[in-house]
Amino acid sequence: MSQKPNFFKIGLFVILALLILAGAIIFFGGGKFFEKKYTVETYFDQPVEGLSVGAALEFQGVQIGNVSSIEFVFNEYSTDKHYVLVRAEIYGNKVSGKNKGRLFKSDEEREEGINKMVQKGLRLQLASQGITGIAFLNAVYLDPERFPPLEHNWKPEYVYIPSAPGTIAQITETIEELSQSIKSIDFKEISQDIEKLVASLNRAVEEAKVGDLSKDVRELVKTLNTTTTELDSILKSKEAKQTLANVTAITSDLRSTLNRTDRLLSSREHSIKLTMENIERISEDSRELLELLKKYPSWVLFGNPPPHIEGEEKSE
Repeated sequence: MSQKPNFFKIGLFVILALLILAGAIIFFGGGKFFEKKYTVETYFDQPVEGLSVGAALEFQGVQIGNVSSIEFVFNEYSTDKHYVLVRAEIYGNKVSGKNKGRLFKSDEEREEGINKMVQKGLRLQLASQGITGIAFLNAVYLDPERFPPLEHNWKPEYVYIPSAPGTIAQITETIEELSQSIKSIDFKEISQDIEKLVASLNRAVEEAKVGDLSKDVRELVKTLNTTTTELDSILKSKEAKQTLANVTAITSDLRSTLNRTDRLLSSREHSIKLTMENIERISEDSRELLELLKKYPSWVLFGNPPPHIEGEEKSE
């Protein structure tokens, strides 16, 4: 006769096992089940390949939450946009303020604060962890004018943080633009223009007779070298050195003579002044004598008295 199973013991064992499992989940989960969380959402107009639910949400290298859902916006909102809707949960204890005081005490303050951060340039980028390629969301501050929010005609259900292209996406886009620019370049036309330019240069060289010009230049340089050599030999000769010495001596004598003349003129300045005054008086007397000679030549030559003047007789 077989023994009947003890369902009470089995049920108690199952309950204990479930409690132990729940405790382990809570313990190893770091108590995240009891943390206060709030949801934010963003939209991408580019592929989010590699991003999965549960991926980290980081800010300045610190994980502050996890991705909670990934889907298209038309599944949640009435729109024809094909954006990818990504929602993430942020843990309140990861963004605590001073003395564990929360940055936002209410949902209204939190929404208003995040909107101010968005205006300053807060954006969510798709990033990857090193060479592993595991994608995650990275919250960064960028230029708000360069990365404006995507256009949307619905009211977000949760706090909205605009997205920005990731670094890899920007590099890829730049490479694609560069590739398109290279494709638009007409290398054949450029090659033809270069050939025409080379041909024109060849004709110009031929017409200019560069060979003759080069020959003339070489002869001119040769002549200059010869002239320079001769001039150098002349300057180094004894005759040139003696001539330079004579010129130096003559210059010295001339300077001495000028100095003596200057001293002599300085000492004779008074005598020269008196002589000039005497010459001036003699000149004046000579001029008066000439005037008398013109008027009364007989009186000057023979001593006869000058003729009477009528005006003088009447005055007498």
